Amino acid sequence: MSAPAPNPNPPKPLGGDLRTALGRAHEAAMTLLADPEGSRLDVVSWLSAHIAAFEHTIYPVAKRRIADGRTLLEEDRTVVSQLTHLLRIVERSHSGDVLASNVSQQGLHERLTSLVAEHSEVQTRIVDAIDHTLDPAETASLARDYAEALAHAPTRPHPHLHSRLLYRLDALRDHVMDTMDSRHVPFPRMPKARIVPGRWGSYLLGQPHELGEDEHPPS
Repeated sequence: MSAPAPNPNPPKPLGGDLRTALGRAHEAAMTLLADPEGSRLDVVSWLSAHIAAFEHTIYPVAKRRIADGRTLLEEDRTVVSQLTHLLRIVERSHSGDVLASNVSQQGLHERLTSLVAEHSEVQTRIVDAIDHTLDPAETASLARDYAEALAHAPTRPHPHLHSRLLYRLDALRDHVMDTMDSRHVPFPRMPKARIVPGRWGSYLLGQPHELGEDEHPPS
């Protein structure tokens, strides 16, 4: 069996400013939806993680710092409620759930595409308001917080809002299920920092250590 052709428009890695970082989940979802061979379960993973990470990092800032933040968040929650419900149907449809077997795949695709676009529009207005309120250092810090949250976020749709406890519990549960199901998770994980032992650590571990100019071997 020949290997599948690589995606000509793969989702970009995490990084960049807040607007760019937040836009990548929608961009990835739209790219996959436009591709007849695109995985709908990858769309579910991207959007589920993005929704959870957005609630976890952006909601508190928008609520505290933006003048009409609560109104904007209510608009986002309305779209998120519909989108999360649809993502659950997509997931159940692809898992062979008999309750979702009669769902029109074309209608599902069209509705999902429409909701992703609507979701992107609402969140663009939230980011615009943040840009006009926070200074560049704060938005850069928020972008980093979001990227880290996305890398550890739940990968399946959850209809409830994510408190800090539920965010962690849902993420742990989903990651265990992803492993058990051998389910592909498309977005990049945050690399763990590699701890390099110093000269004394290398000495105790019996590992070679290249000495610097001002270092001397342990006596």
